[in-house]
Formats: sequence, C-alpha cells, structure tokens
Amino acid sequence: MFDQSRHYPLKKIKWEPELVQQAVQEIADDALKQFDQSRKLPLHPLDDFGGSGLYTGMTGVIWALTYLNRVQAIDAHRDFSALLQEQLSANEKESMGMPHPENASYLFGELPILMLQFKFSRDGRIADKIFQSIQKNNTQPIREFMWGSAGSMLCANFLRTWTSEARWQEVFLLQAERMLSEWEKIDGIGHLWSPDLYGDKHKYLGPVHGFAGNIIPLIAGRELLPHKRYEDICSKVVETVINTATTTEAQANWVAVFEAADRIKTPNLVQYCHGAPGMVTALSKVPRGIDDRFDQLLEKGGELTWHAGPLRKGANLCHGTAGNGYAFLKLYQRTQNDLWLARARAFAMHAIEQYRLAKELYHQGRYTLWMGDLGTAVYLWDCINGEGNFPTVDVF
Repeated sequence: MFDQSRHYPLKKIKWEPELVQQAVQEIADDALKQFDQSRKLPLHPLDDFGGSGLYTGMTGVIWALTYLNRVQAIDAHRDFSALLQEQLSANEKESMGMPHPENASYLFGELPILMLQFKFSRDGRIADKIFQSIQKNNTQPIREFMWGSAGSMLCANFLRTWTSEARWQEVFLLQAERMLSEWEKIDGIGHLWSPDLYGDKHKYLGPVHGFAGNIIPLIAGRELLPHKRYEDICSKVVETVINTATTTEAQANWVAVFEAADRIKTPNLVQYCHGAPGMVTALSKVPRGIDDRFDQLLEKGGELTWHAGPLRKGANLCHGTAGNGYAFLKLYQRTQNDLWLARARAFAMHAIEQYRLAKELYHQGRYTLWMGDLGTAVYLWDCINGEGNFPTVDVF
C-alpha cells in the first residue's frame, strides 16, 4: 500500500501551541531577514528551480508572508508591490522555457502574481489582465491543475468572490463546460481525464495533475453550477474514487496514474500530489451520504496516511509531512472527530523537527511555498486553529 523507505517513524512530541506559534514566526523571520539583506532568496540544494511563480518561486513566498500577516499568525508587514512587478517581468521571460508556454498556469505562470497585485491595489486594469490571461485556457488542451484549466477556473472563482463581476462567472462556466465535456467514461471504473500533459495522455488521479485537481474548482464554484449538474458531478466523483481505490479492511490508497488495463498495479506514493493524502484533501468537501463506501474510503485514506508516517522528503506541502497533515485537518472538518485534529497536530510537531534539522544540515532555509518552509508555517498555523485551508487552493 506504500513504500516504507519514503517515510519516517513519527516522533511523539507533545503538542504545545506556544512552541508552534514560535516556529511559525521563526520561519517567517528567516525569510524576511533574507529579503532585507538582498531582496533575493537563495535556491535550496534540494530544488533545481526557483523562479517567479507560486509553486517554487518568489510569488509563493510573498503570498505566504502576506497571508500569515493578514491572519495575524505573524507580526511582519512589508510592501511587496515593487517586488511583485519584478516577478511579473521575470515570469514573462521564464514562461518561454516552461512546459505548455501558451497556457495560463496557476502554479508557475503570471496569474497569481496579478492576483496579488490586484488584492493590494484593486486596480481594474490588473483585473483586466487577469481576465485576458484566464481566457488563454478557453482553448488550450491541458486538463489539470498546475498548467491548465482547473487552475484558471479556481482563479476565476476567487476573482468572482472579490469583485462580484459577471465576467468571472461566465469564464468559469465556459471552462467548466469544456472540461466536463471531455470527462471520459470508463466502463466499470467511472470518469477520468487525459490531461495531455508533458506530451502524454496518462490518466493521473491526484490533485496537482489529475482527476482530483479538476474537481477542486468545481467544488469551489459549486454555487455557479445548476444543482442537478453538481449532484451528477459528485455522483461521478464518488463512483470513480470507489473504483480506483486499492483497499484493505482499514486503509486505502490510490495510484498516481490509473490504467484500466493494469488494475493490479500497487500504489506506493503517500503524499499530497499523488496518493491518499491528496485525494482526501481535494475531495473532502464532496457531500457526505452519497455512498457510505466513499465516506469510509476517505477515512481509510487518512488511516493509511497516519500509518505511513511523516515523509522523508521534508516538511513541505507537495511531497512532505505538512501536505499529508492537511488530510487529517480535512477529515476533522468533515467528521468533527477530534482524533483527526490530534493526528494533524502530531504531524505538525514532527514537521517542526524536520524543518529545524534540515536547516541545520543545509545551513539555510528552504524559502518556497509549496516545496519549502513557508507552506509548512501555514500548516502549523492551521493546526493551532483547527482549520484546513490548503494554501492558494482553499484560500488566497
């Protein structure tokens, strides 16, 4: 059900919210110190790309520091306006060397840079640029979250809630209808997408590149969809999750790539981007009671995540302990069972240890949102408050 070599045994460290709060401020202070010294952040030895974007770039760092300050997790106000403009210029150059340069990428492209600029300024001209960028995905074929229409749909829904302008609903629905029209029925399995990603058509399942990621904006924008249409989407999600799961009596996991001809393939990844934690986190807001087996599978996915333990790849969101911990926070929100909050907090204490040991080993922090310390800081804050707002997906 998972590869034990990718995981550590969980350290049993007492939950102490004051120490967790200190760790959040410590992570933020380290990043701010780097900013004050050079306006740049050193690339971590484990990362081969930094750049300007949300995933591993400067925009993600700015987002995290701004968000943590806004929710009063840290005391650190900075004016990042000039730095954001620099990121926009850098992103234009970077995009030509990236996969799918014609797309509006949420995690690597200009969209989140413009979104932050708009949040700071409320300038209608920036909103127009966001709209023009989103429209690129009206015709592009990438059907997933990182590079394609699922990310631009999520962006459109955020702008709808910020401005109440009709155009955001219109572009959201246009891209939703196109994506749903390309949802492939597989007899005996359910419905999956072929993302046309990196030159192949593998049917990914997880929230970054696959099925679960395409469901994220449909859940976020569910009030824009006709009620019957949303019910149908949820029924198809439930069917597909049930039929793609690998289960034991107590646990469940999902392969990274599903091939109907290879049903015996065993899952081995247990992280946000591929495997049970991401499936649970992305789909936790699908209504309960559609099928008891689905409800049980989400909890079984949580059990597997707990049994597997913290990840050796670090404390980060995409491949690390904090990202896995969000599955527990989501299950706590879904079930109101305190067990899941306790497990999330146990992973938080371990994540702090991982962060500090890594900093000692590499003599520097890992200054990114999805792959580094700042995503971990947001997770720690959510554990203090018993919330489960996955950064830049559930909240922007």
